[in-house]
Amino acid sequence: MDNLTHAALGLSTGVVVARKGGSLPAAAIAAFLAAEIPDIDVFIRSVDDPLSSFRWHRHFTHSFSFMPIWAMVCAGFTAWFFKWINKPGVNWRELVIPALAGTLTHLLCDGCTSYGTMLLWPFNEIRYAWDCLPIVDIFATLPLLILTIIALKKSSKKIAAIGLVWFCSYAGLGIYQHARAEKSLRVWLTQQKISPERLAIKPTISNLILWRGVWLYEGQWQVAAVRVVPFTDTLIAPGEKQLAWTLTSAGNPPQGSEGEKMISDFTYFTQGWNACSIKESGILIGDIRFAMLPDSTRSLWSVYYGGNEADHLGPQITRLIMDRKINEADWTHLKNLLLGEDKNYQKVN
Repeated sequence: MDNLTHAALGLSTGVVVARKGGSLPAAAIAAFLAAEIPDIDVFIRSVDDPLSSFRWHRHFTHSFSFMPIWAMVCAGFTAWFFKWINKPGVNWRELVIPALAGTLTHLLCDGCTSYGTMLLWPFNEIRYAWDCLPIVDIFATLPLLILTIIALKKSSKKIAAIGLVWFCSYAGLGIYQHARAEKSLRVWLTQQKISPERLAIKPTISNLILWRGVWLYEGQWQVAAVRVVPFTDTLIAPGEKQLAWTLTSAGNPPQGSEGEKMISDFTYFTQGWNACSIKESGILIGDIRFAMLPDSTRSLWSVYYGGNEADHLGPQITRLIMDRKINEADWTHLKNLLLGEDKNYQKVN
């Protein structure tokens, strides 16, 4: 989730769980810091490893086992800070619970999104993703943020609690919408006589109406926009298709090469949701789960292996490609999908 949402959740939680008779501002700050600190992993980078950000983001820093460490660090720092600004009397022990609660909001909130979070590290390295909230959603964040600011100004636990209830209710709606979108897509696939080998439903930016459906069938990935509005029929717009990548795909790098190692690491992160396009110069392997448009196979991140596109006969290279481009026509297409006006929509009862 975005850091503004994490901040609001942390502050609200700190206000709600502040010890009676203790410093409410200190509890809020400790919880705020704890709700932000797991994302310190964004600073783990390596010039020799282009996939380091994928490898370490939402890794051990986002696990339940690290919660006590973050709580102690944030509680201790907050107590020291209040002493430093000449506001003594804040004991770090009274801030441990708010800090624990703040860290917990970060982990659970990230688990609601699609990227995947290693909540149970080091016991396993599964990336849990409940796919019920977008990474950025103003409808989840804005009411929460407004209520958080009011709660801080009035030192009101009740208002802070209302903000948390709003956010949890919105996440609950996301779970319902996700389940409905998946059920409708499976019904539609059955009507098309398609039995998918793998299937996933992902949220799209800042809404719980339009979802991205992805499935594997007969060696091809296909995507579709799934529009789910409460109390109305679901609409599905079939999108693009792309070949599924395999170990025997044409254009793969030689065994034991740096290219093979990078693709193997990328596949570990994507959990095998790899599509590929084979070009004259090489092969492009993308994470089919994520794209800017719900019915597009143009992946947000891909690995390219092959020759320089301007010089096919040159040395073979392997590089990470990030693709977040979206033009005016894409925005128009996205708006039509969101409003249910796209010509490709089919009704699912």
